Amino acid sequence: MIHRKLTNQYLKNFDSLSEAIYLCWYNSYCSKTNQLDEEKLRTQIRSYGFYPFKNATKKELPLSFRAKLKFKSLTWLNDFTDSIAEDSLCESTELYRRTIIEIENNLLILKSREERIAYAKMLIHYLDKSNIHNHEIEESKLNYRLKELFRYVLDHNFIAEDNVTCRGEECEKIYPIYDLSVRLINHFDFVERLISAFIFFDISLEYLAKQTNCNLFIFNDSYEIDKTDSESILLPKFYTTLTDECLIKIMHHLSNKSKLLNSNSAVWLFWFDRKPLKTPEFLDWNGSTTLLSNVIQHLCGECIACTVKTAFNTTAFVKPTKNKYEQSRMYKEIEQIITITMKKNS
Repeated sequence: MIHRKLTNQYLKNFDSLSEAIYLCWYNSYCSKTNQLDEEKLRTQIRSYGFYPFKNATKKELPLSFRAKLKFKSLTWLNDFTDSIAEDSLCESTELYRRTIIEIENNLLILKSREERIAYAKMLIHYLDKSNIHNHEIEESKLNYRLKELFRYVLDHNFIAEDNVTCRGEECEKIYPIYDLSVRLINHFDFVERLISAFIFFDISLEYLAKQTNCNLFIFNDSYEIDKTDSESILLPKFYTTLTDECLIKIMHHLSNKSKLLNSNSAVWLFWFDRKPLKTPEFLDWNGSTTLLSNVIQHLCGECIACTVKTAFNTTAFVKPTKNKYEQSRMYKEIEQIITITMKKNS
């Protein structure tokens, strides 16, 4: 008879982690723009607190956390492991280390290959959370969205305002260790160890997962958005209620003001989710980042950093200054274009 006490405990913890990450996604995802709202996501991740590693029992800590983890296929994940402290992982690793031992012992108890495969499928079923969103979605888009979410959860340094500085001249900046970050990175390592355990019995969990249409979230490529193929990757887009005609007039106005350098209507409309393009170009902005944010907020009613950075191929972003912008000449000129176009089409 196989043992399930530790496995059930781990799966219960994993269910809690999955629910927490899903709630972060649900509360931060905008269905109109098909992207995560960074500001909301920061609040969501922060709400789960810091990982309480100070009181952890330091048992069998690896000499080097990054060297110990065997992320053979999770190459994109390695970018985040350096910023996780070794002693922040003890409590979590202790549970899944003992769970792996329990599973390995069960594999030795099971006599036939068929029984071991059935056991593997049962575990895969419990680890598959791809249907948690409760709606149909293409696999490539699901993987993109999950990788985008996982990237933010793991890269806790992106919450710059939460950095902690210790006292004294010799102290350096220390970034907080977020609870969700540690729990998620430990789960990825658990899956890797689980795959290795079944490989000893010539059973591929990756093959079984694909065969049973389950997702273990094993991403085989680095986390990079391929901006040359918009049909296979879901790029964030601007959302606006303005008509195509109005958008094109505003585009020409920005071009005449030497703010938008590439006045290509097809490319412009692509980033407003109005026109598909196989190989879209970036938009080229020649004004200040503050003006860019204000213009986008004027056209869309909101300005999301991720979309601006992607569409204009920039790392710079400044929050809109609505009150000051509404007193500017640019605001009045764009508002006039919108008013005239609306009257013409009414």
